[in-house]
Amino acid sequence: MLKRWMRAGVLIETMFSREREAEFPWLVRGWIAAQYLAGALVWACVMGWGTAPLNYHDWTDINVPRLLFVQQALREGHWPLHMAGTASLHGVTDRFLTLPDVITTPQMLLLVVLPVPAFVMVDTLIEFTIGFVGVWLLRRYFGWSLYAWTFVTWLMLLNGHILAHYTVGHFTWGAYFAFPFVWLLLFRFLDGDASWRLIAAFAGVMGYMVIAGGQHHMTWVMLFVGIMALFCGRRAWWPLVAVAASGLVAAVRLLPPVLEIRSFHEAGLVSDIIGYPSFTHLLSSLVVLRREHPAFNEALPANIWFFDSAYFEFNAYVGLAGAIVIAIFGVRYWVQHSQRYRPLMVPALAMTAMSLGTVYRIVRASGIPLFDSERYTARMFILPLTLLIIMAGLHLDDFLRRHAHSVWQRSVALIGLAFIVLDLLTNALTSTLTVSARLFGPSTFDMAGTAVRLRADAAYTNLLLAGLVITLSTSALLAWLVFRERRTPIGAIHAS
Repeated sequence: MLKRWMRAGVLIETMFSREREAEFPWLVRGWIAAQYLAGALVWACVMGWGTAPLNYHDWTDINVPRLLFVQQALREGHWPLHMAGTASLHGVTDRFLTLPDVITTPQMLLLVVLPVPAFVMVDTLIEFTIGFVGVWLLRRYFGWSLYAWTFVTWLMLLNGHILAHYTVGHFTWGAYFAFPFVWLLLFRFLDGDASWRLIAAFAGVMGYMVIAGGQHHMTWVMLFVGIMALFCGRRAWWPLVAVAASGLVAAVRLLPPVLEIRSFHEAGLVSDIIGYPSFTHLLSSLVVLRREHPAFNEALPANIWFFDSAYFEFNAYVGLAGAIVIAIFGVRYWVQHSQRYRPLMVPALAMTAMSLGTVYRIVRASGIPLFDSERYTARMFILPLTLLIIMAGLHLDDFLRRHAHSVWQRSVALIGLAFIVLDLLTNALTSTLTVSARLFGPSTFDMAGTAVRLRADAAYTNLLLAGLVITLSTSALLAWLVFRERRTPIGAIHAS
């Protein structure tokens, strides 16, 4: 019995010590594989294993018609340029690619052989895998223990925000899973790397966000990095160049919407600004497990009743245990005890403020079209929240290494992690597509509107080609700069 207890103690120690991992490589590989399979299983269950109904809310209003359109275009050998109907394009246009949030990822080719429901699940698992790899790379970069990495993995990839948006049909939220890569690249920059290779990688990640339909996510990151540049001193050139390069790499998708900017304004798509009604509402969204319910009341401000009727726009659930750890190690410990990554603090605070009420009108006043596109600004809070999750993991790992040495201390920490996982799993059970279909009720769309319309449109196709030229030219330039940088001796780089 004593030997078994000692063996268990050693295995538990391996969860908290990178030094011990070399003695039990099978445990490390097995644990990482188990976390991936568990996360993938949760997402597959949420998505109904490819058989859940997609006949409600934004599935029928927006994304299923768009996917059917692309599917028909691919199967018939046409470019997905014009839709027969405009309803899923917000009733603004029939020019498919002038909507900045349509999905054009390479995996869309799977629609040739997969029905839309099956493709939705497969694509979700692909995006989850991308996010999982990103968090794993963060573990390698920071040298996290298995415990800290598991904490970050679950909170990053299965929080209430990402589940809530997927469950109502925001299929373009696949871009969210690129956030771990964004943070990794910014951490590397703040740790001293200001190379062209890093800029190229950043632009590549942002470009993928856009083709994954994440124009909103890209906008938040660009705004965050722009604010961060103010606190980078003489190194401010890097974030500014990274933002510019990202926009140019994504030009093939960001340039065509210029044709419809006026139409977007006339349709009221850039009018409202709806953030959290108050900071208290924001805090409650982190710890209160709930779903949407009818609450329209014209006597109240829109964001008050909208908070209840469209709670998916505000959901940031991490559970009480998760919120406590984030508050202690992601906020308090970072502010009071750590000097690392200080330039990220003000941007995180600013983005949080912009997610409240109508504070974002300050940004809207700039008149920049990309920033005009943000209406439901409560969504933006997820960007600083994911940063705080990572910072909590970083500082929690450091704290446990220095203070948690006994088996019982580490066992308590594991029980705390179990509470976090159980909260997230409970939230996932309330966020399945099956539950949401019953909650919102079925809706329909005109199948004829998903057909491919073949017509000449010189202004549209010319702008697409111009965007493609800019994308390819910028990509080639970045590739050349990276190649040139790698061939230049380190001493020459420093001398220049």
